[in-house]
Amino acid sequence: MGMAASQARLLSITARQHDVEYKAQAIQNAKIQLATQQDRVYQEYQEALDAQTLTLTSINTKSGEKSTVAATFNNLFSHNRLTPAVAAEYALFDRNGRLVVEDDIYQRYYDFIDTTHNGLEKTPQAFALYMLFGNDIDWENGNPLYAAENNAYLVRNLNFNEAQQERLQELRESICEMLGSDVDDPEGIYDTNTVDDDFNWEEYNKQLNEYLAILYSGKGGDHIYRELKALSENGNIQDPEYSSMTMDPDFTYYMHMFQAIQSAGGCVSIETFDGFNGNAANDSEWLTGMISSGLMSISTIDVDKKGNISFNGTSPSSDESINYTTTSTIDSTAVKKAEAKYEHELKQINRKDKKFDLDLSKLDTERNALKTEYDSVKKVIEDNIDRSFGIFS
Repeated sequence: MGMAASQARLLSITARQHDVEYKAQAIQNAKIQLATQQDRVYQEYQEALDAQTLTLTSINTKSGEKSTVAATFNNLFSHNRLTPAVAAEYALFDRNGRLVVEDDIYQRYYDFIDTTHNGLEKTPQAFALYMLFGNDIDWENGNPLYAAENNAYLVRNLNFNEAQQERLQELRESICEMLGSDVDDPEGIYDTNTVDDDFNWEEYNKQLNEYLAILYSGKGGDHIYRELKALSENGNIQDPEYSSMTMDPDFTYYMHMFQAIQSAGGCVSIETFDGFNGNAANDSEWLTGMISSGLMSISTIDVDKKGNISFNGTSPSSDESINYTTTSTIDSTAVKKAEAKYEHELKQINRKDKKFDLDLSKLDTERNALKTEYDSVKKVIEDNIDRSFGIFS
């Protein structure tokens, strides 16, 4: 090999050695990044195991057994809600202070308030019955409800104790006197058509609310419900099938929802929200995120003896039935999901790491071969130089 050719080859080998070193360094850096990624994956795994879920401690009203379940909109705020271990009724508010409700309540509420059924007084009781019976009853003029309420008042000797009887009569007479209406008129307590600008609406609503709270208590509410139930089914309240009927348990829920919506100044449907897993109503992760981030808040609904409601803000840190709980303790699949994800990502990391090791091994072999060749070519050049100097010595 000539001197020039040897030097060219030596330069080529040197360039190749630099390229091999560069590739080896890049792989080493990638391996460091893999180690960092492995640390991150493990951290995510630990966070998944330690994740907190909003939970509800509920009680089985028949057996008395308590259980802790992931809290969702449906099991905390819907008409099919679970019974909290410490008796409470909860309401959910969005960041604008509006009550978050089921879609049918949202639709019916604004229908009840804004569009049809203008003859029906906007009372919590009327709304609750409208929710229960819908369009099975002609509500346009309100007569079916007023007749049922009037009949419950007339048979109060069967339904109410003496103190309640006296108070009902006092309130009815007082309300009708305020309105200038006939105390014997089934619609007398609602006849506000002739009131003037100075009418005391606050006192009127106060007395009407108390009157209705007593009227709908116990057997009074049962009588009204039976009468409307029979009407909705084209039956007769005297038929045996209606004789033992009691008020639908959802009545109280719908009544309180109406009062809560009124107090909140409006409502929004749960269906306007997208959960992390599709349906926000059944998504505990979504509800946990909304509460923990402060985008939504929870209150208890308190009702006094006269049927008036108030809200008391509560939080998982202070509530007796709602808490944050480690997800894995209430969801056996949570650990399996976290482990499956961790193992999957770890396998991918290990597979990449093994490939990097194999590539490094190949580069190391190539580096050794290049070093051997480099030393050989260098030796040839040195021998050529020695011979050349030997000729001139």
